[in-house]
Amino acid sequence: MRLFSWNVNGLRAVLKKNFGEFVSACAPDVLCLQETKISMPDAEKLDLPFKYKFFNCAERKGYSGTAILSNAAPEHVEIKDFDGHPREGRIIRADFGSFNLVNVYVPNSKSELERLDYRCEEFDAQFRGYLASLAREKPLAVCGDFNVAHEEIDLARPDDNHMSAGFTDAERASFSRHLAEVPLVDVYRFLNPLGRDKYTWWSYRGGARARNVGWRIDYFLCTPSLMDKVSGFEIFDKVEGSDHCPVALFIK
Repeated sequence: MRLFSWNVNGLRAVLKKNFGEFVSACAPDVLCLQETKISMPDAEKLDLPFKYKFFNCAERKGYSGTAILSNAAPEHVEIKDFDGHPREGRIIRADFGSFNLVNVYVPNSKSELERLDYRCEEFDAQFRGYLASLAREKPLAVCGDFNVAHEEIDLARPDDNHMSAGFTDAERASFSRHLAEVPLVDVYRFLNPLGRDKYTWWSYRGGARARNVGWRIDYFLCTPSLMDKVSGFEIFDKVEGSDHCPVALFIK
């Protein structure tokens, strides 16, 4: 089973670029999208090359949003926003029988870190509890844009970014708690413990992508009970169309 995750930074925009070529070349069985930036009425009009399409759209127009596109029929789909949180379309869960798949777009702490407390103390804390409850039921895979580079090895310039959104001590510690408390395995890092210079996001400024000045902030995380089914992982850093690139988990 070929599971892909991609922050497309606008689904309608990437559909006008290379989305069709990407799907044809990579043949995802399941494709999880983040930052779809689309309303439900507009999403329902799209001609997408998948049998099953599920969207969680933000209330705010042109903001956030997630989707799961699949050629495999899930047994159940949950469109999830936590009670008391803004309706930002951040989570979708698909139950494929032998495992659950959760697609997430974690809130960005923003340039002045004005959303740091909300992201770490409210969203992450509740999300971690949600994942732990799912992990007690059956094997779990979690994918998406987590908006954090976990370790210094996960971005090109760690020394310059310790106070930047996505690399603060609080965000990194919160991600560590996901791994320890759910528990979850960062599949790429497990398979490539010393792997460097493989990133999933690059700023549009300063030719960062051409110089590979990037961050690894898009992940597949799996419960240990699913790891024996993992047959591979790949970062498709040559696929353009967004400021992020797709990542893929291959499971037996």
